[in-house]
Parts: sequence; C-alpha cells; structure tokens
Amino acid sequence: MLNQTAQTAKRSPEFAACYQTIAKKRRKKIATIAISRKQLTRAWHLLATQASTPAVSAVPTGPDGPADREGHQAPGTPAPSA
Repeated sequence: MLNQTAQTAKRSPEFAACYQTIAKKRRKKIATIAISRKQLTRAWHLLATQASTPAVSAVPTGPDGPADREGHQAPGTPAPSA
C-alpha cells in the first residue's frame, strides 16, 4: 500500500526532486521505496505529535463535573455538594 502512495507522491512537487536524485544514483524501484519510507516517517511523526498533545474536550467541564452551556448538570453525573 505504501508503494502505491509513493507512485503518486513521486510526481508531487514535495517528493519529485528527492525521487529524481535517488533514481539517478540508484534504480527507480529503490527510489520508490525511499519515498515510501519518507511518507511512513512523516506519518509516524504526525501521529506521535498528536498523541502527546492533550485532546480538547467537546463537553465543558468545571470543578463540579460536566455541565452544559447553561450550567445544568449532565444526566448521570453526581450533583455538586454544597
């Protein structure tokens, strides 16, 4: 599957110069594999960066737990103690 994406990516401006350089020095198949590895490395870095950043919750939470925009307590959550 990575080779299929590399076949398309080697024509893109982002990878074309790298592909041409490697293809001249080595063979075209090796250059295609090199582009595949570059794509895999980029994907890994994107996923690793996303995993380390905290996810933003769609439900606003406060010291009393999840609440809607008007401040009503969400169903199934304990009522705040006074």
